Formats: sequence, structure tokens, C-alpha cells
Amino acid sequence: MAALTRYGAPVSSVFDLLGVNENDLTSALGFALSRAPTLLEAVVRRVWPGATAADLDAASLAVEVRGEVGRTDLQITLPKALVIVEAKRNWLVPSVAQLRAYAPRVRAYGAGALVTLSQASSELAQVQSPSEVDGVPVTHLSWRDVLADLREVRVDRRGQERMWLDQLNTYLRRVVRLRSVADSWTYCVVLNNERPGDGGARTFREFVTEDHAYFHPYGLGGWPTEPPNFMAFRWQGAVRRIHRVIKADVLPSLLDRWPDIPATEGTVRPHAVYDLGPQLPPSEPILSGASYRASRLWVLLDQLQTAPTLAAALASSKSLADTS
Repeated sequence: MAALTRYGAPVSSVFDLLGVNENDLTSALGFALSRAPTLLEAVVRRVWPGATAADLDAASLAVEVRGEVGRTDLQITLPKALVIVEAKRNWLVPSVAQLRAYAPRVRAYGAGALVTLSQASSELAQVQSPSEVDGVPVTHLSWRDVLADLREVRVDRRGQERMWLDQLNTYLRRVVRLRSVADSWTYCVVLNNERPGDGGARTFREFVTEDHAYFHPYGLGGWPTEPPNFMAFRWQGAVRRIHRVIKADVLPSLLDRWPDIPATEGTVRPHAVYDLGPQLPPSEPILSGASYRASRLWVLLDQLQTAPTLAAALASSKSLADTS
């Protein structure tokens, strides 16, 4: 088959023609659910467990349904329940105010639920969302759950249903990953010898050098909401370690991963947690070449690995980005 690109990016599935925002994601999911009854059953069982086979046979789906207040991403209408799905692309969940705007639709129908859909785990969603809004239950669905259901139901599907399941799987695996594995922008941060919550067994620097892990607050303070592919760590006036991020997650609290960290306002809140691969070259320090203090910086990996200083790497990275 001939290769197809859109805005320079390869089109691997028909859903790539949509885009990658929340509406695009739920439109792709809604279409696939309408064409793949096995996936529809798996997803509905997660968010409305009491649905019967007859309910699923009579189900209807609609995307971007406009009401008196706002427009919902996806609605699943069953004979006895209305399920409204609101999606986010990353680990955040819809706000209570947004959910409250849609609660009257469910109450008017008589029964149903509000579903938050994002990369957040159920544990993280529990600290970000209430269990009910204005008498309407709120449940969470992770994109990982959707991908898990996709993997399971694809095994014995054939024909058109298998085709749409494959197309959605290809699309979601690319979009939910967020960054291309070829993306070499590197997030460069400062490490110190303080300890999170002023206690615990490790300093911020030792988490990287000994545990090969790094974390930062999620959803505030200008920290990234999408995980970088690479991270660089500097202290004492030089970049001293570069690592690939091999796994990323957002946890409700640092104590979920490291129970010895003291519980404080700064530690008992959502954090992005990155597992790091082996140290990448060079092994020698890369001098800063300028005063960046605690600034958090983005720099291209190859420029950082070959430039004489961090300042030179930042300048060449900006030049390359401006001309690309």
C-alpha cells in the first residue's frame, strides 16, 4: 500500500485523520464501540456493571451531544441508564464543575452514571474526583483499561469487527503514549541533597543516582503533564547524568511508592513518577556555561551529548527547532 501522511506524520489508522485531543479520542472510541459489540460490552460492564445482554443489544451511542449547559464527549444510552463519558488526554480528570453541568441529564433520564476517562489510574482518580455529584454516581475509566479490553476481545474476533478493533488499538497506543519514542527533547532539571518532606531514606539526588527514579508534582507549577522521553540532571554547575524515561505514571501520593517519605502537604498530592533507564553518555560532566539556577530546561539530546556546555546545547537546540 502507498504511504499516507497528515501534516507530515504517518497515518497508521483511519482514526489518525481525526487528531489527538479529547474530542478526537472519544469520537474514535465511540465509532469503534458502535462497530465492535464485544468491546462495547467490555467497556459498559466496567462503568455500568448491571447492564444485561438485552440492554447492550439496545444500546445507542452519540458523541458531542449539546445540551442546555455544555457538550458531552460521549453518551451511551441504555434502556434503563444514561452513561455520560467525559475524557481527558493525560492524567487529569474533568472538574467537578464540568461533571455537575451534566448531572441533570442523568437525573432526568432516571438512572445512570458520569464517567471520567483519562490516563489516571483508579487510585489517582479517587483523589481527584468525588464518588458522586448531585446524586449521580461518578466512576473512572482509564485508557489503560480500554487498551486491556481491546487486547482481550481482539483475540478471537474476525472480519470487520477485528479490523475496527485493530484500527483503534493502533491509534490509542500511539496517542496515549503521548510522545513519539523518536522524540529526543530532554527535560533538564536541578537536583539537590534535600529530602522530600524533610525525611525518608533518600535525598532528591539519591532517588536518581541510586533508585533510578525521579518525580515532580503533577498538574501545577508549570511541570509537564506529558512525560519526557529523556531527562538530564544537573548539580554543582554541570549536567551530570542523562537517562531515558522507561516508564511514567502519576500517583496520588509519593507515599504510595515510597512509604518512608514523611506525609506532608507537599508529598501527599499527585506526583508524576518516572522510572529511568541506564545512564547515557557522556560520563563526564557537561558544564552549564551560564547561570540557570533552578530553571527547568528543554534541550535536544544529541546537542546536549555533543556540545561543550549546556548553554551551547540550548542555543543549538533552539536554532534547530526554529528552522524545522
